[in-house]
Amino acid sequence: MQIEFKGVTHTYQEGSPFQSTAIRDVNFTVSSGEFLALIGHTGSGKSTLAQHINGLLRPTSGQVLIDGEDIHSSGYSKKTLRQKVGLVFQYPEHQLFEETVEKDIGFGPRNLGLSEDEILERVQEALRKVGLAYDEFREKSPFELSGGQMRRVAMAGVLAMRPEVLVLDEPAAGLDPMSREDMLQLIRSLHESGTTIIMISHSMDDVARFATRVLVMKKGTVAMDGTPADIFLHADQLEEMGLDVPVICRMNNDLRRLGLPLPEGIYEEDALFTALMQLWKGGENHAS
Repeated sequence: MQIEFKGVTHTYQEGSPFQSTAIRDVNFTVSSGEFLALIGHTGSGKSTLAQHINGLLRPTSGQVLIDGEDIHSSGYSKKTLRQKVGLVFQYPEHQLFEETVEKDIGFGPRNLGLSEDEILERVQEALRKVGLAYDEFREKSPFELSGGQMRRVAMAGVLAMRPEVLVLDEPAAGLDPMSREDMLQLIRSLHESGTTIIMISHSMDDVARFATRVLVMKKGTVAMDGTPADIFLHADQLEEMGLDVPVICRMNNDLRRLGLPLPEGIYEEDALFTALMQLWKGGENHAS
């Protein structure tokens, strides 16, 4: 499945004295199987952009296309769209509302008019994907779970719709370190199983670890678009935008400033270790 933004602009409260343009003339394409990270300073338009992907917001101008079809055309089914694209808001556990885990996860599939057998199959499948045992959690209240478990149940509710694309807004925000790592590994496993991932994140280390592509937003426009290696090569520009860079990237740049002849753009621990070992071995050979 291919998602394309063509000249998308979104202005809030258009025509009023309080109007503000959140994104402006945004153009990019996401292909099936990508892991795209959306990064940018607060207010850069990331969340507004994300809410256009599954039709929650309608462009003021421009088009959002899925497989070449405008999702806001009169013949496009919003029900089909919501099945194809799942959106997980920041702190999705705040959207839990049913009395049991099973009912909460089954809410979306039930609204599709599926049979009870199909709903049960989807609930069990979704819980399995998020690492929660159906028999253990089905009758529990979502509000009696830990923060990490609530986040997983909320994620399962989206996965029960079997989306091809999963849009995640800061999915690890507010979690303790263990739950945070569990959530990130869950997202990685979903990507490896074929789900296209679009993830908003402020953590450049997470972006470096998981993303295959990075799109940088600045004041509502696309400032950069490329692989993590391409993007983190421009560490100085990112920092000028108020963005951090991965710890390894920062370490590599500091070592370069101290005079070590290391390559630019290293952002992975293994790559930095390899480069340092090559320098050390080269120094040993030179000394002998």
